[in-house]
Amino acid sequence: MSKRKRQIIQVARELFIEKGFIETSINDIIQAAQISKGTFYNHFPSKTECLIAILDEGREEASNRRHELIHGKDATDLDILTQQITALMYVNREYNLVRIFESVFHSGDHELKKIILNYHLQELNWLADRLVQVFGEEIRDISYECAVQTLGMINLTLRAVFIAREKDYKRETVVRVALRNISAIIPVMLASDELIISTEMVNAIQHSVNYEKITKDLLLTQLQGFVKGLSKQDEREGFEYAQFLVEELQQEEPRYFIVESVLTPFRKAFIDTEHAAEARDIANRLWSYIKQG
Repeated sequence: MSKRKRQIIQVARELFIEKGFIETSINDIIQAAQISKGTFYNHFPSKTECLIAILDEGREEASNRRHELIHGKDATDLDILTQQITALMYVNREYNLVRIFESVFHSGDHELKKIILNYHLQELNWLADRLVQVFGEEIRDISYECAVQTLGMINLTLRAVFIAREKDYKRETVVRVALRNISAIIPVMLASDELIISTEMVNAIQHSVNYEKITKDLLLTQLQGFVKGLSKQDEREGFEYAQFLVEELQQEEPRYFIVESVLTPFRKAFIDTEHAAEARDIANRLWSYIKQG
């Protein structure tokens, strides 16, 4: 991601938070970023595409943290799942995404709501899969219902805490209690024939979620372009990690277990640099590609 594109995203995020998405115009972004209209449209065909880029940043950051939390750990550990769920909450807070979500929902724009819905459906898909990993294949048919109820408990509890203005609480505690409760409910759900989230509904949800198709060739091209864009002033360690990833992906049979061990230091080597967003995107794509393989 270029320095200019990153600047536009940062300015747009601040304006969306301050004024709301609908109330913020492209001219507002142009003036605040001190760029021309042509420069904006060179990076984003519309204000909506700029919003999508902002949401994608948060999703990529949360996804990377989740992969890093579980790497080399027991996938069935409820504490790991607790930390993974909480990771998204902290990212949403750090990026002020909750304010943007609220702004979009209050806008009444159906197309914008679809974008936010896709964001939430991805979270639902992820949690349903993780619950199967934790509780076993026997809950596969009820995994989405479990995910919906878990997220419902978490979100409504957090809302009650917010209304009560209770500051002395930890998000991890709310998530841990919700997972404890769902683990107690699962046997009852398995023994019952009455489910709300049917197979047809699950298929509809999965069909509604937009996922990017990631290939090794795509990753290799992106990495090679990333390495080419690095300068002598950039961290040598980060360059070496990036070059290693290129060389490994060029192998007929890449050693993905080694690639996974490099992704965290690779991403962190570029934090607070102009290459941070691109490094985060590459790491997230690599994690996803390896897991889907």
